[in-house]
This record gives sequence, C-alpha cells and structure tokens, in this order.
Amino acid sequence: MLYALSTLHLLAILVVALIAFMLGGLWYSVLFGKMWMKEMHFTEEQMKSKEGIGRIFGGAFLLTLVSTITLATLIAAHRINQVPAGIEMGLFVGIGLVAARHATNALFEKRTLRHVLIVAGYDVTLCAMQGAILAVWR
Repeated sequence: MLYALSTLHLLAILVVALIAFMLGGLWYSVLFGKMWMKEMHFTEEQMKSKEGIGRIFGGAFLLTLVSTITLATLIAAHRINQVPAGIEMGLFVGIGLVAARHATNALFEKRTLRHVLIVAGYDVTLCAMQGAILAVWR
C-alpha cells in the first residue's frame, strides 16, 4: 500500500477533492437541499448562519482530501486504469463501506430511510465519480 501511496498524482487529488465540493454544493442545495434540511430539522435561518463556517468547510475539505487519497491509493494498488473499473471500485467502496456505515449509524440515530438515501447517495455518487477520474488521471 505504501508504494501505491507514493505513486499518487497530487494535482489529480486536489482537483478531484474540489470537484467533490462542487458536487456536494449541488447535492445539498439544488438537488436535495430542502429534503435534507427537513430531515435534519434545520431552518432557513440556521442554514444562513455563518457561525463556524470556516471550521466546517475547512474541516470538510481536509477530510475530503483524506478520503480522496484513500480511494486513489486503492485504485493505484489495484492498478486500475480504466473508467469502468474506477467506477466499480468507487461503487464498491461507496456502497460497501461508506453507505453501509451511514446506514448503521442511522439505525442508532433513528434517522429515516430518506435521510440515509440522501446522505449515502451523495457519498456513493461521489466515490463512483472520483473512481472514474482517479483511474485515468495518474
């Protein structure tokens, strides 16, 4: 795994992480924003608050970098270099690890299926998209 980690393309990692942010912005505003807010019991006023915004977005970007590096390392370790195989690895990780963990937590948090589908759906979509790009940009 260390060899695969040493072969990563840092610009690709940064660009793919930025794309993740753009997808998240679209996902949690235009596509599913109102539904997600309802599921989280957030009001418009709460969402407009700028309190802690730097910590939230800074931390989210750092964690997105970590997950992007992890997926890129798995793709490199398996010598994946075609879009379909990258999507497959992204879906494997997205569904098998990320969505499964979201769903497990949601059971204990008593979240709705709708909430799980919104949150996990973003991560599965993201992982598939990242896998496609990272497979060919090396």
